[in-house]
Amino acid sequence: MAAYLKAMLGIVFILGCIWIGAFITFVQDIDRPEPANVEKVGGIVILTGTPARLVAGFDLLNEGAGSRLLVSGVNSKVTRETLRQAIGQSSSLMDCCVDLGRLARNTVGNAYETSLWAKSHDFQSLLIVTSAYHMPRSLVELRRQMPDIKLVAYPVASDGLTLQNWWKSPHTLFVMSGEFNKYVFSLVRARLD
Repeated sequence: MAAYLKAMLGIVFILGCIWIGAFITFVQDIDRPEPANVEKVGGIVILTGTPARLVAGFDLLNEGAGSRLLVSGVNSKVTRETLRQAIGQSSSLMDCCVDLGRLARNTVGNAYETSLWAKSHDFQSLLIVTSAYHMPRSLVELRRQMPDIKLVAYPVASDGLTLQNWWKSPHTLFVMSGEFNKYVFSLVRARLD
């Protein structure tokens, strides 16, 4: 019995060390997101969450990086006009080039909603706009739904999450470890598909 317990503790210790090492690598990678080379794509997709994502996505649309924009996961209470006023865009831009997706409730839903939108517009490439810490998992889920569409990451800094000295902030540590665990789960699920 003692040998079994010792072996189990050894396994838990090794798995814990692997998790900590992978988590630290994950945080380092998202702490210094590579600036995206903005290339012309078919469509731009914003995965809702923070105002910084909306601003970045609409800036890209205004710069001509894509012909249409999808805001995925919009709350049913948010109207086009409310969103337009909140981000300071023109009615003509909203009417011609912006679609509001209301199906998604999570990242898996964002991927499904985005795949439907991309197929309906026959897009072969998409610029994905989301927070840097959310980008790895988002890309895994999006690629599961759209393996034949080119996805270009455009990570933005999160409005409410500072990664500098993340180990000193219980809130940041909690958010980041939760996101990392979801990312690992997404990777495992993608491998099993």
